Amino acid sequence: MYSQYATTLAETLLRIQGQFNYYRVQTGKKIKFENISTNTFHMHKLFLFRRISFLILLLAAVASTDVKAQSKEQTLHNLNTMLVNTVMTDLFTPIVASRVYVYPTIAYYECIRYDDPALVTLAGKLNGLNKVPVPPAGKKIDPFIAACISFSHVAQTLVGSEYKFSDWRKAFADSLFLHSDSVVAQQSIAFGRSVADSIIAWTKKDNYLKSRGMTRFTYSSAPGAWQPTPLDYAQALEPYWNTIRPMTLRSATQFAPKEKLLYSRSKDSKFFKTVMETYTIAKNLDTVQKEIALYWDDNPNVSVNIGHLNYFIHKVSPGGHWILIGQQACKQKNIPVTKAAQVYALTSIAIFDAFISCWDEKYRGNLIRPITIINRLIDKNWTPYIQTPPFPEFTSGHSVVSDAAAVVLTALLGENYEFTDEIEIQFGNKARHFKSFLDAAYESTWSRVYGGIHYPETARISIVQGKEVGNHVLKTLYRRP
Repeated sequence: MYSQYATTLAETLLRIQGQFNYYRVQTGKKIKFENISTNTFHMHKLFLFRRISFLILLLAAVASTDVKAQSKEQTLHNLNTMLVNTVMTDLFTPIVASRVYVYPTIAYYECIRYDDPALVTLAGKLNGLNKVPVPPAGKKIDPFIAACISFSHVAQTLVGSEYKFSDWRKAFADSLFLHSDSVVAQQSIAFGRSVADSIIAWTKKDNYLKSRGMTRFTYSSAPGAWQPTPLDYAQALEPYWNTIRPMTLRSATQFAPKEKLLYSRSKDSKFFKTVMETYTIAKNLDTVQKEIALYWDDNPNVSVNIGHLNYFIHKVSPGGHWILIGQQACKQKNIPVTKAAQVYALTSIAIFDAFISCWDEKYRGNLIRPITIINRLIDKNWTPYIQTPPFPEFTSGHSVVSDAAAVVLTALLGENYEFTDEIEIQFGNKARHFKSFLDAAYESTWSRVYGGIHYPETARISIVQGKEVGNHVLKTLYRRP
């Protein structure tokens, strides 16, 4: 009861603010995005309101973290929701976000698998993960407790808002000692921490830190080479992501598309024809196509410029969207916690490897974006329906990631599973219905064409690349029943 009152009060505090930029309150519960004013007069009040709201919501979280008050499944879902939301408010790019998602879910899986003999360790199957601690002999361990502790420790090391996971863990542990066998709780916490420590040590060898210090991307003046695009003309995003250690791929190039899209100004070329097709589609968008483009935009940081005012609208990342699609399916199908943990782990692994595969191709091909070539050769006043992200065009990140995730979810949760995706409602979009995960991935792919930021040929080729990554993850990690 107190949790409900605290949550309602926090939401009311946020509604006091005006309009434009989106902020999210983190509790592990579903709370709608509220419009927050970017008016300079109000901005100095925003920090105070957010801190008061967080304190109230922390009380709500403590009140609702009773391990007997909610199911194990709901606790797992809440942890992943909190991770996705934290990634959004901490302003991680979609590419880096995939790294934040994957390690905590693996840590959770490696603990909870002891509750299901059908689940085997991922150690020895994931690159660089040679072994993971096992429960100490002679000590009773609760795999669920260990899994939650492990997830929270690993997540804490990867995000900026570390306090969200440390505060959650403290509330969770306090509840354990009130309602559980204290000896089992302590031993489980210790085991969860040991698994977390091994995963954290593994993260430090994936080349991420080294990639932060690499030289800035150098733009090419070659015809057809990618150039920074409006509104922000931002620097190239993660040009060295192909140096990050993959989870299952032998190398970043393993699933490089055999079919390429090569620049050409010849009107008879495949490239010029697909440019014209992009332009024609974008000039004749119907209402449904516009809704699809906006629904799958999944741009974590949409830049808005009004005169001298610049602000960002924060949304869920493409990978986060698919993690929540998996979560929604698990809830609707009443998937038990052990199976749900496998869904989270394998889906996030597919997303992570998909980004590496796609980004390797992007910066090797370095292909020009539609807005640049269309403004240059066809229509200098044309603009795409959605904002163009700051990296080369070929292949499509949305498509490769979506199809990789959809292939994994299909194998784990079933073919032709119809569902209504409600994730984007919080961002002002209507829910959309799909006949299957692959149906949703197909729409996600074509949303980028409708948005005017990808060519139809790129969409078609990217679908193949994504499915190859997803099938490889399954072949490496999943034993079909």
